[in-house]
Amino acid sequence: MERVSFNLDWVDADGITGPELAATWASLTIRVGDSVITRVLDTRARTVRDFVYVPVYPLAEWLATNWWFLTHELENPLKRADPDFHRRHALGANREGYAFPDMEVVTTGARTRLAWKCGPVPWTRLESLSSGEAWVESSEFRESCIDLMDRVIRRLVSLGVDETLLQEEWAAIQAADNDEAIFCETAAGLGWDPYDMDDDRRAQLFLLKDELGDVLVEAVPALSANGLYDAEKHERIRDEWLAIPDAIAAAKSRSLVLKRLDRVGGEVSVNAELSDFGLHQDNGHLIKATVPLNPCEQGYDLARRVRDALELDEQPLPTMKSIANALGESPNSLSRVTQPVTAVHRAAMVDGVITRNGAGSPAFAFRQLGAEAKRFHFCRAIAEVLSSTSADALLTKAQSERQQRNRAFAAEFLAPSAVLRKRVSGPVVDGYEVDDLAAEFGVSSRVIEYQLPNHHIAKVVP
Repeated sequence: MERVSFNLDWVDADGITGPELAATWASLTIRVGDSVITRVLDTRARTVRDFVYVPVYPLAEWLATNWWFLTHELENPLKRADPDFHRRHALGANREGYAFPDMEVVTTGARTRLAWKCGPVPWTRLESLSSGEAWVESSEFRESCIDLMDRVIRRLVSLGVDETLLQEEWAAIQAADNDEAIFCETAAGLGWDPYDMDDDRRAQLFLLKDELGDVLVEAVPALSANGLYDAEKHERIRDEWLAIPDAIAAAKSRSLVLKRLDRVGGEVSVNAELSDFGLHQDNGHLIKATVPLNPCEQGYDLARRVRDALELDEQPLPTMKSIANALGESPNSLSRVTQPVTAVHRAAMVDGVITRNGAGSPAFAFRQLGAEAKRFHFCRAIAEVLSSTSADALLTKAQSERQQRNRAFAAEFLAPSAVLRKRVSGPVVDGYEVDDLAAEFGVSSRVIEYQLPNHHIAKVVP
């Protein structure tokens, strides 16, 4: 996995007003792996260089004031469309007239995605030449950011600059005890500034934690909250979070024994909460992965091993009846557990819940879904049954690693990449062929459009 680094050399700041800006003027180079994010064309000097001259203070202040968002706010479709989400996560939206790169930072949990774009840098005679995307380990990203902020703060102190927002904000973050940190993480996950909340809102967040318990981590990024807080939004969010325990309770009576999965469970379970490593095949031999699998690879790997254990070979599973037969269940049983549950509909970003009944059997509740989506989300739930140790779990629209893993499992379980590779006509396929493949495997065309490029099978063209 890539590493991010902030390299800087302090330089004199002639004519720069503002003590924190003058004190931290530097040549700054940001690298992610082999990519130089700060590579620019200086149109005035007609030169290309890997660094920019900027005061580093605004970058450090942006990291500190958005720390909880950058480290704990996950993406969902509602947030992606919200300008405030972009402001919290995009350095380019916080340039303050300086030549910082247009870089966005969004976490998914153990990994953090950095994406950057090329183009003219406003208010300068520079053009950013670098664009790309990379994943870094969240722990290493945090360490790199902490190192940068510490260097900036030491620089400020050495030059007699104190009581800045950066210093105050970072001191508050470092002083947070475990309970305060959990509170800040929860608030940031909802898109709310944990340091700008009244007592009533703080009390509501503690109530949220108590009522959701173990599913809090997955529930928070799936709630509709974002941006400014108001009474109407509070009522909607409260209804959504109360819908989750209601859905879990309703699911208790919708259980499956899944004996066939119990028999193969020891062979296929990745228990991804405990290990990021998996197995893969090399010339027909199962070997231990030498590097951590990303969440999608975990899902693909698990799906292949489940299909092998169930002896499905290249068999498509285009109907709920075929899935039932593969799992050793009756079609009526699967029809019963996938009937829509009203409570799930009250949580807009939740697709379903998985729990256990009194006998320990997995139980389910889903929203109203079409035939293709019903099969897909049921298979996502099977991934949770096999890979999660939690008593309760959620299927959501959020971009957490857990959700990425179970989506990848469902796609590979229903439309195996090895079989798709044999079915496609060439390195490029059009929409008609995508639709034919989707019909054969009983999935949406979107699943095929993801599977083909993700497994380097073919490029999809309109």
